[in-house]
This record gives sequence, structure tokens and C-alpha cells, in this order.
Amino acid sequence: MTTIYIVRHGAYENADHVFPGWGPGFPLSDEGREQVGHLAAYFSDKHVDVLYSSPIRRTRETAKILSETVKLPINFDIRLVEVRTNMEGMPMKLFDETNGELSYRPEWLAKGAESMEALGKRVHDCLEDLRKSNVGKTLLVVSHGDPIRFGIMTYLGWPMDFVKSREIATPLAGGYRLDIDEEGEAQVNPIVLDNYAAS
Repeated sequence: MTTIYIVRHGAYENADHVFPGWGPGFPLSDEGREQVGHLAAYFSDKHVDVLYSSPIRRTRETAKILSETVKLPINFDIRLVEVRTNMEGMPMKLFDETNGELSYRPEWLAKGAESMEALGKRVHDCLEDLRKSNVGKTLLVVSHGDPIRFGIMTYLGWPMDFVKSREIATPLAGGYRLDIDEEGEAQVNPIVLDNYAAS
């Protein structure tokens, strides 16, 4: 059995309230650092063998805080990055109005946006590669909301339906524990942080 904790970055600075995507900037905010501090406390009494992260700034900064707790170097994997879309820098209200579905609509997919299916496969393939190279170990992985959501849906065998995807909560500085057997079958459970509700 291999255990993978996959967690989301904390809240980040975004004064213009735009979709950050893969863009530069967007460091953790004071609130985000506090959130990740609570997450780090969760791991303070847990054994972790390897730490991986998306290389985007908000995940790098989250991973750095976690690395100080688990006493491990950070390994970066580009497959853990945010969903690929051509909507970077666009007002978040456009996403808010569709509860986040906008970039997965046919008109945006036709312009090169990453589909739910492609995103889920990308993250699942990444986690499976990491699992197979770390059999029997415990991994801590830092990524983004939608990659976590659709990666988990792939493990669960759920259809890539956007409405269904909302059942997988991806709180800031929260995440999931995946216990994965040799065949790649996963038991998935949310991480529950004591005395703190990630939002």
C-alpha cells in the first residue's frame, strides 16, 4: 500500500480578482500562510517520505512551508500545475457566474483549453508514476483545486461530469489522503484539520 496526501495551496494575493492560471505572481497572502500553517501542523506528527509540488508560485510557497515541517526537499513536477486554459488574467467573476465551469465549455475547449478528461488523466498519470517509483512509501503532493478534483474523480472511476465534480471539495490548504494498492485502486478520504475549517 502506498499513501499519497494531495493538498491544495493556500489563499493567495489577487488584488485584481483575475484567474491566475499558470501566470507569474500571486504569492500566498497572510491568510494563505496561516491556512498552510494549520495544514503543516496536521503533518507535524505524520511520517512523510517524499514531497512533490507544482512549480507555480502559490504551490511552491505552500510546499516550502510544508517542507520545513516534514524536513524534506521539494521535488517539482510540471504535471501537477493548474488547468491549462487561455483565460489567464480574465476576471474571476466570469468563472464565479458559472461556478467554475466556464473554461470547460465547448467554445473554450475549441480554443485549446484543457478538458476535464485530459486534466484528470494528466494528474492521475502523474500520481501513478510517483506511486510506482515510491511503492510502500508516504507521499505529500501540493497542487491546485481542479487538478486535485479531476484526478481524484479518475481514481474513483467517476464520469467526467462538471456537476458531479462539485462533490469533490477542494478547500484551500485542504486535501485528500489516497491509500493505493498495487493495482492502482484507491481508498480516498478527506483530510480533516482539527480546530480549523479550510475555506
